[in-house]
This record gives sequence, C-alpha cells and structure tokens, in this order.
Amino acid sequence: MKVFAIISVARQVDGEYVVVKAEKAFKKASKADEYAKSIAKRYTESIPTPGGPMACICERGVFELDVDEEE
Repeated sequence: MKVFAIISVARQVDGEYVVVKAEKAFKKASKADEYAKSIAKRYTESIPTPGGPMACICERGVFELDVDEEE
C-alpha cells in the first residue's frame, strides 16, 4: 500500500541544522495534493531548542511512501 505524506523541511537561517517533520498522511494522492495546496509551501518559523529559538526557512511537499502491511 502507498501513502502520501506532507513533509516539512526546515533549514536554519544562520547555521547548518535541518529539521524534518511529517505533518499528515493520506491514502489518496489527490487528497494529499488538495491539502498541500491549502497550506503554505514556503514559510518561516522559529523552532524552540535548548539553546534558544532557531530561525528557519521551511518548505513543504508531498512524498509517496510504501507501507509494509505484513504486521
């Protein structure tokens, strides 16, 4: 089975850190595309860290994943 996940990738503005977050998944590609079009593809976010907030430039996209249904 395949699922279609909305994935966000955040790149630190002044640094080398990258944060990846799976936001939501759908069984139908059309539903994932519809959801992705309803939210910002590019945005900025301040991600809290133990050392203080980290300014990031973020991008979202739809990724197709295979799901192992044996278990």
